[in-house]
Amino acid sequence: MKQKLLLIMMLMAWAAIGVRAITVTDTIFNRSEHEVFAFGADVSFVPMMESWGTKWLDKNGKQKDILQILKEQGINNIRLRVWTVNSGASSKQEVVTMCKRAKARGLGVMIDFHYSDTWADPGSQTIPAAWTDHSVDALAQNIYDHTYDVLSAIKAAGVVPRWVQVGNETKRGMLYPVGQTNNGGSAAFAKFVLTGYNAVKAVDSTMQVIVHLPDGHDNSLYRSIFDGLKKNGAKWDIIGLSAYPRWSHLDGPTMITKVMANINDLKSRYGKPCMIVETGHYPNKAIEGNQYLVGVMDRMIKNGDLGCFYWEPESMGGYDMGAWDEATRKPTVMMDAFLGVKHTEVAWLIKASMQSPQTEQTVGVGSVELQAKVKHQRKGRIQSVEFHFDKKTAGTYRPESLVDVPATTVASLTVADVTIGVHTAWAKVTDTSNNMQTTDTVAFFVGESVLFDKAVVENAGQKGGTVSWGAAFSEAGKYRLAFKYSSSTFRGTELWLDGDSIAKVYFMKNDDAYQSIDIEIPEAGPHTLQLVASGSTVLPDVALLRVFPLEDQTMPMQTDVSGIILACEDEKERVEVYSLSGVLVDVTTQSALGISLGDRSAAVMVLPNSVGGTPNIVRKQRLK
Repeated sequence: MKQKLLLIMMLMAWAAIGVRAITVTDTIFNRSEHEVFAFGADVSFVPMMESWGTKWLDKNGKQKDILQILKEQGINNIRLRVWTVNSGASSKQEVVTMCKRAKARGLGVMIDFHYSDTWADPGSQTIPAAWTDHSVDALAQNIYDHTYDVLSAIKAAGVVPRWVQVGNETKRGMLYPVGQTNNGGSAAFAKFVLTGYNAVKAVDSTMQVIVHLPDGHDNSLYRSIFDGLKKNGAKWDIIGLSAYPRWSHLDGPTMITKVMANINDLKSRYGKPCMIVETGHYPNKAIEGNQYLVGVMDRMIKNGDLGCFYWEPESMGGYDMGAWDEATRKPTVMMDAFLGVKHTEVAWLIKASMQSPQTEQTVGVGSVELQAKVKHQRKGRIQSVEFHFDKKTAGTYRPESLVDVPATTVASLTVADVTIGVHTAWAKVTDTSNNMQTTDTVAFFVGESVLFDKAVVENAGQKGGTVSWGAAFSEAGKYRLAFKYSSSTFRGTELWLDGDSIAKVYFMKNDDAYQSIDIEIPEAGPHTLQLVASGSTVLPDVALLRVFPLEDQTMPMQTDVSGIILACEDEKERVEVYSLSGVLVDVTTQSALGISLGDRSAAVMVLPNSVGGTPNIVRKQRLK
């Protein structure tokens, strides 16, 4: 199964993904209630990686000893392989040192004897160089002596392993070709297993002996090997399985179904408990791997099985099935499975919209009820809905009981003492996994108003551009103006009333937003309102004006800027009419022109009307 490889530094492709999908989390089992279950990790690569200067970070980005990080991620046992070499990687000395480190962290230990100078797996069960040309009996004695020696050294260091594997992934036996089951070596293989079993028990009878095969989904393989071992007098305490969806070419759910069916058959057939001693998944499919791991462990816990070990989760680089992110040096979400946490990738997590008020809806003055409609993919997950009103947090809706919250719900909040004018509202939804979604911002009207939707626009795309409205006010008093606009940048303008600049109006960068300003109309009658862009900017896209009376006045009426008929003290007073270029066009009466100058000396700038009739007035200026 495992190849002879060196760890080569390379960046995992998944870490380079620019946008990561939103996930929702669920607690599948309570980790603290299942300490007897072996949540395990093979960490045999750790000494080598540490010698290269490898550093690991916990999920919060803090550097720690890798065994401590694993423990915080739910691991309570480690697994260590043993080769027959005298020094270096996976030697007795290295394994003893790692056992002591594990004990110091409160972790249990599984020892995995490969009975080879290097990797032993289905493709390679090579007899150690020092055991070459030995007979079956001599090889059996070699196994006994090596097993006894290593375990005695571990025990002398103050550690008694909980489990010992006699052989690693012995799909066709061990010590090829002597103990190769498909080459006439079934009896020799059984003898080797029994000899290893006896050596383990001679050191400490509490240690449990495991016979380990790959392809945990393949029931016929397990029946064949264990039937042969039983027939030839071998002994074992536990059946160990490898369960890799990758190598089995199965998806996670199918793998779980087949492995559990195999486990139940083995327990019934041989009367021995089972545990998964090796499993793993792709780090670039961490969500999928998390779901597989938490799924298989949940099934095993409920089934009364012994444990599940991830093979080399701390690995980064050349081995492409670790559970660590090489880019961040943090554990991937696969490791959360050992805490009982399942992550699910979702196309959408939360859908939220403002249900009331709706965009440009008119509501009464006073208290306003804000309502947000929220839809979650799961029941009982909506934790809070935070409402925002006019750029401030208005309050937060929290359900009394999460259990009672349906997948679709409407959250409400009442805002008191809302004044006349345009207001904005939006909401932010947070679920129990701290995933968030915001609604669109709605602009709505409080109090009665009138819309002026016709305006004369001049040079809108140039500095100094103007937009004008004509209005007939039946009553003087205070009014609130709300301009609807869109602007790609910040824009500064001046508001003119009947030819006089009365205020500055600034428009922020925004689309389909409102900007408000209060003005006082000094007297009843027709008036001209005009926005003029400042000398350094151009006019924003302003076409609509909404007018709110603030003192219960009668609603004003919009009039055509080019056709206002005014009641003047002297309707026959003569005025000069100029074109945009400053050329005198006509001298006419105020009543004919339709603009009040009062007692002020002024000139009127006009656009010639190509179809005849009254000129289109765009600007009125004082004469110097």
